Amino acid sequence: MLNNKVSKAVRLAIAFGATSTAVFSASSVVAAEESAESFEKIQVTGSRIKRADMEGANPVQLITRDDLVASGISNVGDILQEIPSVAGAGTNTAINNGGAGAIRVSLRGLGAERTLVLLNGRRVVASGAGANASVDLSTIPTAIIKRVEVLKDGASAIYGSDAIGGVVNIITRDDFEGFEANAMYDASTHGGDGETKSYDFTVGFSGDKGNVVVNAYYAEQGAQMSGDRDWSKFKYNLSPSTGETTKGGSSAIPWGFYNGINGDNEDLCQAFTHGAANGPGQSDPTQFTNPTGYDCFNGAKDLYNYAPANFHLTPSKRYGIFAQANYEFSDELRFFTEMNFNRRTSDIKLAPLPLGPLAFFNWTDASYSKDNYYNQNFGPKNANGESVDIADWRRRVVETGGRDTSYRVETVRAVFGFEGDINDTWGYEVSYIFGRNDGAINRAGGVNFEKVSEAVGPSFMEGGEVLCGTPGNVIEGCVSLNTFGIPGSDTEISQEMLDFISFEAHDLGYNEQQIITASIFGDAFELPAGTVGVAFGAEHREEKGADLPDALIALGITSGNPREKTLGSYSVDEVYMETNVPLLSGAPFAEVLELDLAVRYSDYDTFGDTTNHKVGIRWSPMDGLMFRGTSSTAFRAPSTSDLFEGAASSNPEVSDPCASNPTQFCLDNGVPAGGFTPIGDQLSSTLGGNTELQPEEADITTIGLVYSPEFVEGLSFTIDYWDIELTNAITQVGEQLILDKCASEGTYCDKITRYTSGPLLGNSSNIDNRTVNVGGIDSSGIDFNVRYATDTSFGALTLNLDSTRYDTYDITQADGSVTENAGWFLRANGDGNFPEWKTNVDIRLAKDDWSAGYAVRYIGESEEPFGDPADGEPASRMIDSQVIHDVRFSYFFDNFTTTIGVDNVFDEDPPYAVTGFNDNTDPRTYNSTGRHVYLSLGLAF
Repeated sequence: MLNNKVSKAVRLAIAFGATSTAVFSASSVVAAEESAESFEKIQVTGSRIKRADMEGANPVQLITRDDLVASGISNVGDILQEIPSVAGAGTNTAINNGGAGAIRVSLRGLGAERTLVLLNGRRVVASGAGANASVDLSTIPTAIIKRVEVLKDGASAIYGSDAIGGVVNIITRDDFEGFEANAMYDASTHGGDGETKSYDFTVGFSGDKGNVVVNAYYAEQGAQMSGDRDWSKFKYNLSPSTGETTKGGSSAIPWGFYNGINGDNEDLCQAFTHGAANGPGQSDPTQFTNPTGYDCFNGAKDLYNYAPANFHLTPSKRYGIFAQANYEFSDELRFFTEMNFNRRTSDIKLAPLPLGPLAFFNWTDASYSKDNYYNQNFGPKNANGESVDIADWRRRVVETGGRDTSYRVETVRAVFGFEGDINDTWGYEVSYIFGRNDGAINRAGGVNFEKVSEAVGPSFMEGGEVLCGTPGNVIEGCVSLNTFGIPGSDTEISQEMLDFISFEAHDLGYNEQQIITASIFGDAFELPAGTVGVAFGAEHREEKGADLPDALIALGITSGNPREKTLGSYSVDEVYMETNVPLLSGAPFAEVLELDLAVRYSDYDTFGDTTNHKVGIRWSPMDGLMFRGTSSTAFRAPSTSDLFEGAASSNPEVSDPCASNPTQFCLDNGVPAGGFTPIGDQLSSTLGGNTELQPEEADITTIGLVYSPEFVEGLSFTIDYWDIELTNAITQVGEQLILDKCASEGTYCDKITRYTSGPLLGNSSNIDNRTVNVGGIDSSGIDFNVRYATDTSFGALTLNLDSTRYDTYDITQADGSVTENAGWFLRANGDGNFPEWKTNVDIRLAKDDWSAGYAVRYIGESEEPFGDPADGEPASRMIDSQVIHDVRFSYFFDNFTTTIGVDNVFDEDPPYAVTGFNDNTDPRTYNSTGRHVYLSLGLAF
């Protein structure tokens, strides 16, 4: 194997900082052959067998420390989200509504829960607000990373559950010696918003028997407001017929929306408002069309522009300490440990609460009473001049300043273990891992519906004071609510009123992990082609999780999404075995031919047992050419949230086809014959866990080629095909599918609860969308990499191209229908955004004391659902591609390095997406923070 130039080159690529599994030229290999021959055996991601040969049957992409430093990014999760093999709907700090400040990676677009994250080959505790199913990558400091190995293949036979989309293995700088300090500042060219500041230092000591490495770090990211960019300062609607965009907004408005004032008389105005002075979509709540009276509501001008009041880039602070050490008592006994602590605080800001309990929050006991003092004196009147009970009233409570949520998430992890040599060819390792993640969440700007019901009920004036209730039956402590005034004036909702109805939630949660492992590995016996390597071992793992909402949230009486507590645990015992069998070596058309075999048995106390296997083959018919392939099974066990999540409310953006031209199935479900006016584009649904869940199962195949032609020195490329077939998916049926199938086929109608009377008759009040095992995913595509390295008169030139094409991403729905997601952005009934092509190009030129880099990221076009073909409208539209250009320059002094860079040089805006829930686009996929300039300084000795 050591004579094969491909395998040798990949070893050197890791040692000297190549950016992928593409290889060095043959001359580079020969020049460093002596060094390569002396490498000790190590583990490579995708195998537990220690070997000298880095290149195996699995496709692995490398991100080196040089890549991390040159990127100017202080968070490894952000870097990983930019690689082409990541797609779908990962989470990052540009997700305000629906985000929590965490960064999660979705390999192959299969979801973060199907991407296994390892630290030095060992599992990491899930992290977030509590009872999470994946790792928040912001908990791992960039400064301590030596390299990142991304295995783009299933690996359940090697690592167990979750490794369906692939594995991210973060390798730390355990051999660092000396002192290093870094400082970085990054800010946008739009007034310096979204600025990032980070500082870190690392010290390393070593002796004859061991070493210690300690790192401390601090990073702070500032906010970017949605109102500070032209493309996000309004909610933009697109007309299917004209192709023109118009400014939209919300009917929950600061100037008040009061519907049903004149009963069923369609000849008279039904909805009254003070009106927006500068519509459409104006956002200044102090400028009313009719501040002392009422106009009939006009959706073309009276909507509220909520966009400017939202964060686009969410602010956060991260700090922590990481330490690792090892000590050699003897060749037979070596101790190792890792310990880290991370604290992250993040903030989310949403537009002020759209208070309208009946219409928006499924609260049916909050009609504005005709006997309410403020309704009688300041509310709209019917045609007879009378005050009426107002069931559908809406008021944007801008007096609160917005809905603010703060997250404090702390993660601790400790690893203790022993390893050693049994003899010259066999070794062992035993370890214990403890991980704990605690989250505390404060949510302000909401209201208590029980108090709102009291505050809008009957009230009267007595002794110059407005009292809740009726004379002789006063509600003590209640403060009557006046939503009919003008914000910013003395008639606005007073602080006393806000104090009475307001509610601040305090949620807690945690994740906990304990793992005990033991393994033995070594050389089993010799074959003519080489040594048979084996590894086998056992593992016991316990996972616990909890999400403990505020008591009032759990009761469902507040404007926060109601949910019950989540609390549960599970354990698993596993045994595994892996072997590497060399079949041929140095034979004609078979410089190397070897077989990898692995099997893992897992026994869970929740659902039972499962066995998964993997077969891999590596064939090098000649120097510089290698074929590789794998066939494996994989699984994902239900997480604590999948199993034990308490019933929780959600408000997805969906469309009910029963609203217009209802079918007989709609009528049977309680829809009136004439249909109904939808409540809005967000409906209430119930999510929740299921203790009867079974594991997901997957069959995975990869076939690849690695080629380094001798006739072009420095050129190499890889191409890998993957195919993943996932069944028994742990998912929900989906609110949109439930609504569609009820209307067209009468199925799932039992999951829809509708209003049976009043102005919302026929509207859905709740959709039951709890977790089940249903459907699956078929995904396939091609990864392609080209690397070229050469010496020029200007310096060492390196070019790297990394590209992924999604051929298929088919989602089998609960009813057996198939939704094609490849090439589409399906936010409502898909898995997110899957542009057909994603490509990164990186060009670097380096001299003795400087280096320069130019990078291009291309995200191809994708389609999104749009329009109604039945009305002669297009069924879809194309979301434009995005091309981002980055440049950077570094200069090296004796002990000092400085780097300056510009990300998104041409200030490219993200493409417009009609279905983009966050700021008219998809910040999970596109660069949406604009042009940024950064400067980093490093000191090392």
